[in-house]
Amino acid sequence: YGLPHYADFVPDTDAPLIARLRRAGAVILGKTNLPTAAYDWQCQNPTFGRANNPWDRARTPGGSSGGTAAALAAGLSPLGLGADVGGSIRIPSHFCGVTGLRPTEGALPIDGITPPDRPRTVGHIAVAGPMARTVEDVQLAWDVLRGATSPPPPSRSTPDHLRIAVTPELGGVPVDTDTQDVLRRTLDAWADAGCIVERRDPPVHMEEALDTWGHIQGFELSAGMPGPLRYAPFKHVLWHGFVRSQYGFLAGPLARGAQLRPRGYFQALDRKEELSRSVDAFFSEWDLWVTPVASVPAFEHCATGADLSIEGVSVPYALPFAIYNCATAVTGHPILTLPVGRADNGLPIGLQVHARRGRDAALLAAGRTLSTVLGLKGTVAPLRDTMPSWDKLC
Repeated sequence: YGLPHYADFVPDTDAPLIARLRRAGAVILGKTNLPTAAYDWQCQNPTFGRANNPWDRARTPGGSSGGTAAALAAGLSPLGLGADVGGSIRIPSHFCGVTGLRPTEGALPIDGITPPDRPRTVGHIAVAGPMARTVEDVQLAWDVLRGATSPPPPSRSTPDHLRIAVTPELGGVPVDTDTQDVLRRTLDAWADAGCIVERRDPPVHMEEALDTWGHIQGFELSAGMPGPLRYAPFKHVLWHGFVRSQYGFLAGPLARGAQLRPRGYFQALDRKEELSRSVDAFFSEWDLWVTPVASVPAFEHCATGADLSIEGVSVPYALPFAIYNCATAVTGHPILTLPVGRADNGLPIGLQVHARRGRDAALLAAGRTLSTVLGLKGTVAPLRDTMPSWDKLC
């Protein structure tokens, strides 16, 4: 969990997803690195240090599932598991040039992804999902992880049957030129192959979605904290001091969520469902919704909370990621990250492909079709000098 007091923790039994993989014959190589409490878009913690991006070790592999993405990109494993509340599968997949599925909320069990002493009555938005270098490998893992006793019925899609809505920018947060260029080339290729591709506004108000995400997350995180930290003045210092220093504007919704009474929490859950239904209605007209994963490719290692740069303009740490990942997670729809291109400096760039709730298999089928159009093969990061050892990567 990236927390020092769990450094030697070994569970007595496998989590359900691990057990399913073992029964299918998977060889478990080990655990990979993640940030402290799995709550950062970088990947370092006091116990195991920092994970590096195989494409450029001066840069982060992303977080929280950065160790998994780094292992995949380096060719150390063909398959991994990640967890995602606010981009923890999608951002590492984007930064490291791999494929990741954030499944429909509730489709897979999440036992084991949080510390054993955290209240089990909360856990909205959080999901666990497979990561691999190709959509085909993610599909293989998905068929095992969903726990079905028989294979799913064939799910086919062809480019001329896919209706794709595209939102190149969310919440007024710009993306850099490399990401714009990759998005444009990708959409042109899909359109040339016969897909119906049109630009559309997002199906929900993104700022409202981000606030709702923060209120639910803040309440649930607060409920899982040690007793003294749940009450004033410690609670105020934690949320308005430490959290704001780390996550800037994102601390506002989180802090408000931490201060909610149960009634306010249930009202936030009602808003979550209203947002989800709005997205469901959007998918009555479209098969897929495509957005960037983040404003930028992988950035250089830095202190959590430090300002980042978009096209040379200094921006708050959370800005390139929160609206694209937290606000899109709250509705519970499945999202597939595809590694569709490269920046001018060679860094991978991915896109998010969203689909309707419960249509994970159809999303993966569409992902295979779109990958075929682009000729995606599942690339391993090139060796820069000598192959870094496991402990230097993940």
